[in-house]
Amino acid sequence: MSYDISDYVDVKTRIELFYAKFPEGSIQFEFKGIMEGNPDFIWGVATAYRNPEDPRPATGTCSELAQGKTAFTRGSELANLETSAIGRAIGALGIGLGKSMATKQEVNAAQARQITPAAEVDPWAKPDEDYPTVPTCAHGSMRRKTGLKKNGDPYAGYVCTVGGTGDECKARWDK
Repeated sequence: MSYDISDYVDVKTRIELFYAKFPEGSIQFEFKGIMEGNPDFIWGVATAYRNPEDPRPATGTCSELAQGKTAFTRGSELANLETSAIGRAIGALGIGLGKSMATKQEVNAAQARQITPAAEVDPWAKPDEDYPTVPTCAHGSMRRKTGLKKNGDPYAGYVCTVGGTGDECKARWDK
């Protein structure tokens, strides 16, 4: 299922809007650690101060998988967590809400989680072994390809291994 993300605002834009409205403002993030009772997740809190004496700063909390499941999140878990929490703290001030409190990054991440990952292929297997989960084309086993389109939507599927030569077979994209 694909969502129209054109009305969602990214965190970078929220940050820009925040500092334009509150030039003396400050955004702080605190990593809280592994979630109690659910060690698969880490969590943190961001606080958006409108000025140094802000008596009621806005906060945003967020959790993230401790170990990313995709090539886009693996190794960037803490950065993704911080970005999401900051986006939510600024959103709590009513800044850059667009369609909802969720940011463009959060919607894209949710979409990426919906893509069913391919079965892992054993790199030590003999080349002639059959992998029923990996489709084949006229040139042999196809290669898994994932990424983000220019509009930010995720894509995934299998492509021919001779891609770019004009001789490649039709890709088989996940639905």
